Amino acid sequence: MKFHLKIAGLLIVSVAVTACTDYLDVKPNSDITSASFWNEAGDAEAYLVGIYDRLRDITNNTVYGEDRADTFDPGYIGPTSEAWAQNLLANNAPSWSGDYNLIYHLNRLLLELERLNFNDQDRKDQILAEAHGIRALQYFRLARVYGGVPIVLNPIESVDVDLVGRSSVDQVFQQINSDIDASLAAFPEAGFEDKNRLSKPAVYALQADVKLWTAKVLKGGTADLDQALTAISQVEASGVTLLPEFSSIFSSDNKKNDEVIFSLYFNRDEQDGHYGLRLATRGDNITQADNFWDFNMSKANRARAVYQPSVKLMSLFKENPGDVREDASIIHAVYTNPDTGTKDTLITVFNKFRGTWWEDNDDRYYDDDLILYRLGDIILLKAEALAAKGEIDAAITELNKTRNRAGIGDYEGPRDQASVEQEILRERWRELNGELKRWWDLIRFHEGGTINIYDEIPNLEGKDGYPLYFPVNQTIIDINPLIDQTPGY
Repeated sequence: MKFHLKIAGLLIVSVAVTACTDYLDVKPNSDITSASFWNEAGDAEAYLVGIYDRLRDITNNTVYGEDRADTFDPGYIGPTSEAWAQNLLANNAPSWSGDYNLIYHLNRLLLELERLNFNDQDRKDQILAEAHGIRALQYFRLARVYGGVPIVLNPIESVDVDLVGRSSVDQVFQQINSDIDASLAAFPEAGFEDKNRLSKPAVYALQADVKLWTAKVLKGGTADLDQALTAISQVEASGVTLLPEFSSIFSSDNKKNDEVIFSLYFNRDEQDGHYGLRLATRGDNITQADNFWDFNMSKANRARAVYQPSVKLMSLFKENPGDVREDASIIHAVYTNPDTGTKDTLITVFNKFRGTWWEDNDDRYYDDDLILYRLGDIILLKAEALAAKGEIDAAITELNKTRNRAGIGDYEGPRDQASVEQEILRERWRELNGELKRWWDLIRFHEGGTINIYDEIPNLEGKDGYPLYFPVNQTIIDINPLIDQTPGY
């Protein structure tokens, strides 16, 4: 079966390389869609800049990693998503076309790398490693969202291409593992070249994430847990450390800090629209606030306050008074009630992604880097893997590292496996709330038997059996009838 590119638009749209010279030291002067583009090694570097730009656009979204979980309650402006409401249907589901557009460009880069002559083999190997790593990251994203998806490994080279259906989820993870192996083998150095680009430690972090997923969700068991722990040991050996002060991880003047493993670059003059805008509020909502100038708000009313921290999340922090992550994660606009003299709360919003206050414009710009992996996350993945293996004492040792950084001391609760695993899940929420991790965490612990996800998420209560994978947008199926709808929709 064939289809024409002009009517499909499924895998590729024209994309221009955008200026990211500040962090990649590249001057992408060529148009990547030009037939004369692929002439020199620098073109491959410029093309990779465009790929990172597209990866950032795709990642900068709460729908997949947070909306379906329990971190958000409706905010003050809205609207919430259909994913948050657990009301996903084929006609309102997000489209995967942007994901496959990025995969097309990765496939194109990998193909052209073989045709270009490089004077510096290490630069070629570096680009090759990053491309394979990003493709693994992309297919991991798709597999967690949809399960089995089409595997496309070659760029479109003519107006007519063969349609493909969904591969099994096992086949998708075989491809993910293959790309990870190819990436790790190609890196010319073991450390970090730039934390806004994939590195060998970052791909090891991805591998740990993948292996924990397959251990629990695909029932890979001890073998996958051991591979996750081996990958984590490589990350630990890379020189990253926990920052002493939790809030400094997210400071816009402390980007690419010692805790960060891999982040995507944001800058006021180069990119706007950080998802933190949807978690902050407008200045006119808090004009009465005593802490107006300390509050996470935009005076120009760009912030949307689509979501606020859930009551459940705020209650979790109250279990451990003094947790420094509470104030770093959540901020309340308080005012002095003129009638009672008491301090009352106007509104509550997230506080992690505060961006930068620019005095020249008298407003806040949300320019925090998107952190995909940091050591606090990896330490708790290690605790999770150890607990799943029944190595409880070792798991608690890891758990205590983030707890002590947060000022709440060692875990002193029950030491049976189920209790420790539940505490690790709670600790991951305290540590990583709002960082696009919660939905995936809940699925892993659900499939691992620690929780029942339908009891954890308010909007899933009474919906036992509602699909945890997303539906495929109906437009995709209309274009390609070989695509089956996700079961349950």
